[in-house]
Amino acid sequence: MAADTTPSPDYERLAAELAERDAAALVVVGDRHDADLAYCAGGAQPARQSAVVLTPAETLLYVPDPVAGRASETFPGDAVRTFDAERRHPAQVAADALDDAAEGEVLTPATIGHDAALYLERAGYDVASTDAVAQARERKSDAELARIELAQQIAAAGIDRARTVLAEATVDGEQLLWDDEVLTTERLRREVDAAMAGAGGDPARNTRVGVDGPPVDPALDGAGATPLRPAATITVSVAPREPAGYHGRLSRTLVVDGEGGWERRANVATENARAAALAELSDGAGAAPASVRGEIVAELGAYGFDATPESGVVVAELGGGVGLERREAPRLTDGGEISAGTALAIRPGLSAPEQGHVELTDIAVVHEDGVELLGDYSTSMAVQQ
Repeated sequence: MAADTTPSPDYERLAAELAERDAAALVVVGDRHDADLAYCAGGAQPARQSAVVLTPAETLLYVPDPVAGRASETFPGDAVRTFDAERRHPAQVAADALDDAAEGEVLTPATIGHDAALYLERAGYDVASTDAVAQARERKSDAELARIELAQQIAAAGIDRARTVLAEATVDGEQLLWDDEVLTTERLRREVDAAMAGAGGDPARNTRVGVDGPPVDPALDGAGATPLRPAATITVSVAPREPAGYHGRLSRTLVVDGEGGWERRANVATENARAAALAELSDGAGAAPASVRGEIVAELGAYGFDATPESGVVVAELGGGVGLERREAPRLTDGGEISAGTALAIRPGLSAPEQGHVELTDIAVVHEDGVELLGDYSTSMAVQQ
């Protein structure tokens, strides 16, 4: 896949939702960090609070004056219009734009801000929620999938850097040294983030490192001060964004100077659980998310691990959709079927006190008649020193 095209929203699908519900408009309010607004704005990606207004006649983007220039060049809809953000809320501007629209409900994503909904209601419109944007986001276009593939390449640069740093580290008793200093989760995370930034991505504060346990949010007290140890399971999880805002997801568990045992068996189990998930998706679109999860759990259990929910050995989140959010629909606990064009993270993982934590995360793209793994990254735990 080439990553040289700008993703364009499926406005026809959104317009079909208006027609089906006899609605006056779809209004989405947010900025580029709001996944629904980012999707509807296409390549415009406004940095400040803006609004997309889609009616049966046209699709407009309302942005604050300072960001109008770039938006006008990249918005795939009909027109970009500006407003004074110091004086008006984007939902007020959206309500004004609907003055001449046909009567009917105004549809919004369920996640719309309370203040934005109030502005629309005060203008006399009945506001109703819709999942049309979420459904459109779930089925990626070729351009969107190319962006996710680029993000996954950026993620691989981060994991490769983790392998390199660990390979360069030296064992000093019960700790690892790198550049003559104790190697901690925070030092490793910074190296991983720098590598992803150097590859053209934004780490997006999503990088996690865990020692003998799940990857830990660095914002938690003391999370960055954990020394890395020889023979410990070191799990690195990344979910960078590429420039258009689409995420990758990749995780690997690595071991320096390991002795095998539990973690080796766990690694074989997670590799085979990933293979089982891909086999369940091999016929392409139509597979049930829950059946993919079921195959992962069954395969992990087949290797002798307690796969019951009560044990907590199998990690709770075994994967799900990836796109403008690092976790989005479909969840592997959802009903229904997986659509063609879905980018699906597959994350078999095992965690046990006094033993360690092992996980693999990769992204698979579901096509009409098959499945494709984005990238073929090593699943080896061993770090070659």
